[in-house]
Amino acid sequence: MPRAYRPVSGVYEHTSGSGIWYIRYRIGGKLVRKKIGTRQQALDQLDKVRFLRASGEGIVAKSAKQLTRSKKELAELGESNITVGQLADEYLAHIQDENNPNRPEDQQSPQQRLRIVKAAFGDRPAATIKPYEVTDWLKSLKLGPATLNRYKSNFSAIYRYAKERAKLTVNPVRDVPQFKVVLPAPRFLKQEQEQKLRAVLQKWIKDCPDHRRITKLHLQCHPLELTIAIGTGFRKRNQYRLRWPYCNFDDRSITLPKTKNGKPHTIPMIDDVYDALVELKRIQDEIQQIKDKARSEGEPEPVRMVANGRVFNISENRTWWKDALAEAGIEDLTWHDLRHTFCSRLAQAGKGLKVIQEAAGHKTIAMSARYAHLDQTTLRNAMSVLNS
Repeated sequence: MPRAYRPVSGVYEHTSGSGIWYIRYRIGGKLVRKKIGTRQQALDQLDKVRFLRASGEGIVAKSAKQLTRSKKELAELGESNITVGQLADEYLAHIQDENNPNRPEDQQSPQQRLRIVKAAFGDRPAATIKPYEVTDWLKSLKLGPATLNRYKSNFSAIYRYAKERAKLTVNPVRDVPQFKVVLPAPRFLKQEQEQKLRAVLQKWIKDCPDHRRITKLHLQCHPLELTIAIGTGFRKRNQYRLRWPYCNFDDRSITLPKTKNGKPHTIPMIDDVYDALVELKRIQDEIQQIKDKARSEGEPEPVRMVANGRVFNISENRTWWKDALAEAGIEDLTWHDLRHTFCSRLAQAGKGLKVIQEAAGHKTIAMSARYAHLDQTTLRNAMSVLNS
């Protein structure tokens, strides 16, 4: 009868007498179990894990599928020579490739964030970065939790891409916990505030001299931009990139081919939005007639942005929006709050969360639930069953 082995903490047979030995250990608070082979191999592997965990001279596997590797082993694989800066540059080239079908619409934000990542970690070998270093660095940025999560996402993406290209086997950023985001109560434009805003915009139009016709026409667009924002709930980027082919006047619908969640979104064109779009088209046609006339008479063309198939003659409304809010005495309101206004007014009218989700194009109904407390009509009707 073979002599029984002396028990060793962390080394065990899953099935007694099988001859197949396992190890178990904790790394970052997580219990890892790995199938190894012979008992001696399991003992050697556990010793290696304990040494690397204590010294930091390599990578300790955080799951059964990962491998524990020393710095020497990483060097032989070439991983220790790849810097964070190189990973970032390769990832940016990937997402900027026009032939990439998954090329993100937002090209600016990843570049800005990864430039800051490179400033902090660019010269470091990518395989040597520890999760706690990433956490400490993110905290040092002193930004809001939602913004920090975006930095973490972009940082993690460069490792994920490197793993897909078989250049790395680790992603330390993935082990960094998400920062908790507590969304504030959504702000929205009240009816009396909307009346003040529209009064300011109408005053601008009235005060503009008639001989400055193009300027007056552009001012006439602002109330229409406001109407479309409140009547569609579009994000600012989607609204000001709206093109005429996206607007179906026959069945009165608008289709955005790509939204924030990467999917197309179609909503009905309510009467207010329909009338605003018709008026915007008329304004664009009049502006074009003025330009054509100036060109035919050999006069300098009025210098204004050309729409080129877009619904709006401008791509950024920051200036007029800020000035209008100030003149109307409205504080702490952003253009995105008009999207909240769209959802809030649906909720206040007693429309269900599913309707709000479909109308706003929310990815999950949990996003629409932020407006549930505004639905007093449904709540009142539900509570009416308690009447004696």
